[in-house]
This record gives sequence, structure tokens and C-alpha cells, in this order.
Amino acid sequence: MVTDSALDTAVEADPNSPPRRAGTDIAKLLSLYNLYRMALGLMLLSLGLANAAGIAEIEGYEAGLIWLAFIWLGSALLLFWRDEWIATKTDGGPLAIMLFDLVMIAFLVRWGQALGPGLPLLYLLTVSAGAVLISNRITATAVAALATLAVLSDRAYQLQQGVIDANDMLSAGLLGSLLFLISLLLQRIVGRMAKIEALADAAATQVATLEELNQQVIAHMATGVCRISEDNQLSAVNQAAAQLLNLPGTDTPVPIEALNTALAEHLRRWRAGEHTTATPFRVHPEGKPLLPELVRIGHDFEPEILLFVEDFTPVTEAAQSLKLSSLGKLTASIAHEIRNPLTAISHASQLLEESQEDPAEHKALRDIIFTNTQRVNEIIENILQLSRRERPKLEPLDLLVWLRMFVPEYEQGQDHGDCVELLATEPVGSIEFDPSNLRRVLTNLLDNGVRHAAEQTQQYAVTLVLTKDAQAKRAHMDVIDTGAGVPDAMLGRLFEPFFTTSSQGSGLGLYLCRELCESNGAILTYDRTPDEKTRFRVSVPLLEFSS
Repeated sequence: MVTDSALDTAVEADPNSPPRRAGTDIAKLLSLYNLYRMALGLMLLSLGLANAAGIAEIEGYEAGLIWLAFIWLGSALLLFWRDEWIATKTDGGPLAIMLFDLVMIAFLVRWGQALGPGLPLLYLLTVSAGAVLISNRITATAVAALATLAVLSDRAYQLQQGVIDANDMLSAGLLGSLLFLISLLLQRIVGRMAKIEALADAAATQVATLEELNQQVIAHMATGVCRISEDNQLSAVNQAAAQLLNLPGTDTPVPIEALNTALAEHLRRWRAGEHTTATPFRVHPEGKPLLPELVRIGHDFEPEILLFVEDFTPVTEAAQSLKLSSLGKLTASIAHEIRNPLTAISHASQLLEESQEDPAEHKALRDIIFTNTQRVNEIIENILQLSRRERPKLEPLDLLVWLRMFVPEYEQGQDHGDCVELLATEPVGSIEFDPSNLRRVLTNLLDNGVRHAAEQTQQYAVTLVLTKDAQAKRAHMDVIDTGAGVPDAMLGRLFEPFFTTSSQGSGLGLYLCRELCESNGAILTYDRTPDEKTRFRVSVPLLEFSS
């Protein structure tokens, strides 16, 4: 930061040359002084013309004053034409003008005695202009010295000619002292103003640099930042907030109510002074979970509210990873302990099935034993897969091409062929997904869809729809069936482990599907279509190079 002491140190390095104003400032001051010179020349010329025309008789008006007025006006016009060029010549240009004016005033005082005794006071304006326009203190003081010398010389000449007496020399001395005093005082004031101006320029430059730095930091930070107006409009949105909140642009105000009703309600309670805990929200069902934070800034009479938005996904992933690690260790040990006696029970039921001496009425009981052992074994397999699940091996997949190969493979393993109808109007692009994970997710969703559709309509049919959301840059895979769907009261528990609405289900299928989707950066959601069909949607981000 530029400080006043640092600036003073720079000035003391050359005490005769304080900080100089910019050329544009010198040109403006020079133009103002030149207006005075032109006004003085016009006044002299007007008096001469009035005297020549007999309008006003001025006794003792010499003809040389006419020429003096023309010369002064000509120099003023020339200076108006070249004032900016002269201002760039450091002190040389203003010094030449001051010296020229001193000579002109000396002639004016000598030839214009008939105009009155106050003409020597014109030296004050020229000396003052020199103190302001000339940055070198010695040079500006020299102008004052020359003006004083001109005053004393003129009075000495008049004293020699007997026009004045010795007492009048006192007034000349006082005028000379006043010229020096004004010059030194103005030099001090102008020097101090120049330092203040330099300090202000340095501070303005630093503020502009800091503002640009802040803008760049805010624009490129991962946390979304935006301002909330009094009428609940989001504005001044940085790039991260525009991406996280899926906004069309960073300069377009957006009503917070239209963005998310839960966030708008949180803001209303926060404004009312209620201490509510912020909960993650989603801009759209396939969006990332976002955690809001409201902060009030500014003065009491002009407060503003800032909204900070952070991606809550890393926190949920960390919590999920910890939960799965703990659950995996526990369930793996339990599963291994259960599996051995379960295997023995299953083997015994198979031996009973092969025995010819077993009464026929026991067959139903043997079927129950065999079916339930198979079900328990499926649960154990799912738990073991959950506990030893590895990180996904992501690969770029052309989604439409991959689905066209997957659907026939899936139908070959089903008792009812042609049970899946793939609807895709156009290629959506490529995604990054572990093929084995995607195959398992879709297989589970299609199995559920086929089973529930058969229970409701006795038709083994399900529809797989592939669409693209260009604005969100995501691909949607919708598994739609005509089953009864999930009751509204159970929607909140749909993806919980061991929760199921079917007597034949383990309650881990949908839970594992969601976990696999989230580990691959996808989102699994459930809703109903406009024609009240059941729909599970797998939403996956498209790769940047996808068209």
C-alpha cells in the first residue's frame, strides 16, 4: 500500500521537484490562465479603440499599448492552439509563458501610467500562476524574484525621473515581499495538493486492483455467491452459483421462489429472525444437493443479504462411505456366520426332495424351506457385495449404442422375450460409467418393472426411454412400467435398505441401485408419468465433448 510517509520520502529525494500533476491537469490550468491573458489583451485593445474613436478620452494613452494588446491577444490565441503540447514540456513551456508575461506587464506598467497606479498588481497573478504551473520550486521562486526586480526597477526609474519620492519605494518593497510570500505559500499548497493527489491516485489504483482481484476470486471460486434483493431477487451471481443453481446467466435477476420453494421459505424465516437450520435442497430432482448459507452485510441503514451455495455432494459421499464401511464390516461377519447353517438347511431340503419315501403332503413344506433359503441367500449375496464393493471403473460409453447391445442381452436371460421396448429418438452423446454397474442397475430396475407390470396387468412388458436434457447437460434413462407403483406414504422410505413393498423382495435392490448410481456420478429418482405409470429415472451427466 502507498502511504503518505512513503510518498514524503520520495519527495524528499528531490525537494525542488514535488510530484507533478498529469499533463491534462496542467493543460486545464494553463487554459484558465490563458483566458485571463486574453481578457487583459481585449481590455487594453478596447480602451485603445475607444480612445482612438473619441468614445472615451484617456489622457496619456500611448500608441504602444495598442501593439501590446495585439501581441498579447496573438500569444493567447497561439497558446489556445498549442496548450496541450506546451503542457507536456515539463516546466519549460509554463516558464516561457511566465517570462513573456513579465516582460509584457513591465511594458504595460511603463506605458500605461495613465491607466492608474494599480497595474503592478498584475505581477501577483503571473507569479501565482507560475507557482501553480511550474513544479520546480527554485524556478517558480525565480519568477517571483524577476517580478520583484521588475517592480523595484520601475520604481527606481520613476524615482530617478522625479515622478515619485523615496517614500513610494516602501510600497514597492512591500509588493516585492508580497510576491515572494504568495509564491512560496502557493508552492507549499500546490506541492501538498500534488502529494495528496498522487496518494489518491495510488489508492484508487490499489482499490481498482483489489476490486478486480476480488471479482476474479469470486468468479472462479467453487462456492456459489449471489446477492438477494429486498424483493427476493437473486442478482450478482458468480459462475459457480450459475452452474450450481442452473441459472441462464450471471446478470439476469431470478426470483428465489421460482428457484426453490424450500429455499424461499428458509429465507423468509431467516428474515423474520427465526433460528432455522439450513437443509440441503435441489434445484431439480436430478440436480446436486446444495447447502445454503445466508449472511447479512453492509450498514444498518443499507443492509444486503448474500447467499452462499455449496455442493453438498462431498459431505454426503463421505458420510455414505463411512456408513457403508461400518455396515459392510458388520454385515459381512454376520453373513458368513449365517451362510454355513443356511447351506446345510438348503442341502437337506434338496435331499428330502430327492427321497422317494417322503410323503407327498410334505412337499409344500419342502418348497417353503427351499424358497426361503434361496431368498436368505440372495440377501446375504447382496450384503456381501455391498460390503466388498470396489470403486467404479469409469469408461466413456456411447449411451445409445450401449443400450442397443444391452437390451437384447437382457431379454435373452428372461423367460418372456421382447419384454423391453427401447425408445430413443436420437443419439444423446457419451457418458462416463462403469459398464458392470450400469448393467446391474438397469437389470434390477427392469426386473422390478417386469414383475410389477405382470402383477398388475398380466403382461410382461416394460419401456426404457432415453432422452437428453441439453440445458442441464444430462442424459435420462427412464424405466417405465404399468405396475401399481409406490404408495405416497412410503415414498420417503423407498430407497432405504431392507425396505420393500413385495413379499418376495429383499429390500436391498433399489438401495444398491442408488448407491451404484451415486458412486458413478448419476442420480436415481422415482416419480410417475403424466399418464400415471411408474417411472424410475437414472440421470447421468454427459461428457463435455458430447454433442
